[in-house]
Amino acid sequence: MFSFLRLSSGIIIISQFLIPPSTATYPLLVTDVPTFVRPYVLPYLTEPGVQLNDDIIRLPVTTNSSGGAFSLFRLNGQVNRAVPTHYHSRFYESFFAIKGRVTLWANQEARELGPHDFGSMPPFQNHSFRLNEPDTEFLALITPGGFEPFYLNVSAPWSNPSNAPFPPDRPFPPPNTENSRGAIFDFYPVDYALNNNLRNGTTNESLPWHDGDNTLPHSAVSPYYIASNWGPKYLHRSLGQVIAPIMTPTQSGNGNYSMSISTVVTRRRRPGEISASHVFDRPQVFVVLEGRLSIEMLGQCVHMSTGDVAFVPMGTVFRYWSEVAFTKFYLGSNGKALGAKLIEEGEEWAYAVFPSYLR
Repeated sequence: MFSFLRLSSGIIIISQFLIPPSTATYPLLVTDVPTFVRPYVLPYLTEPGVQLNDDIIRLPVTTNSSGGAFSLFRLNGQVNRAVPTHYHSRFYESFFAIKGRVTLWANQEARELGPHDFGSMPPFQNHSFRLNEPDTEFLALITPGGFEPFYLNVSAPWSNPSNAPFPPDRPFPPPNTENSRGAIFDFYPVDYALNNNLRNGTTNESLPWHDGDNTLPHSAVSPYYIASNWGPKYLHRSLGQVIAPIMTPTQSGNGNYSMSISTVVTRRRRPGEISASHVFDRPQVFVVLEGRLSIEMLGQCVHMSTGDVAFVPMGTVFRYWSEVAFTKFYLGSNGKALGAKLIEEGEEWAYAVFPSYLR
């Protein structure tokens, strides 16, 4: 059944995917990723994983659950060797460090990513990464969906009765990628010498890295890096939220590769304050980084903690708010959605947190 859908931008479209808030026949909170497009909240580390060496790769958002828009990978592991240098022709990757440290190479550039640092990887870029700490985790949002077959082909299923992030004492041998190379899996290894001359976390000390402002490029063809809290920031005063965009369609391109990623910090909801309802024509994913976030969809409310994931399909009416004094979350979509709206309604801001006074 088609419905008229008014977007937050004021544009009205006809949508086949509007999900009304009161007709849910299934719970919002799940313990496995749905095989079709629907709203859901997934607790931290409960999604199935596959083992690659001693790393565990989980998919809190899959091609099927996002309707092909994107895939979200979560990788947990410990100190290991760099993955073989390679490139992709059909996928745009992004890397967002959660904890530990990750060296991310892009051609002759490299950065060591710490918590909430970011790196982008457009198609056809020679790249590799290496985990550098005993307990490391990062997210990889990839557009469009469809990259899962590669990892499933080079890994093994993993049973995890203890919900450990990864198996520290039971590594597998390095995978054989011979049967996963080429066009079918879009994995092209290259004989390419990486630049290992990092000082202060970077191979290019002419550009700021945790010691000055980082800017978003005006091109979608080159890799780039943004240090946590050193990129552009915007304050939405009435909501008490600071939005830090680290990728927009300008950097990812339009079409299948289009991607928007921000981090958002927000104050606690005031007594009697009503959180606004939102609806967009793009699917979105929330990942709690700090604090406690509540999200309401399908007439149900789930209180999310660190690491929990919420997927919001296009056309889904939702509300969100912080349950505690300070909450930070990762926000991703395959185009302009909530992050762009908050920026448009906000003002440029030089600080990582919201002001100490209220208006």
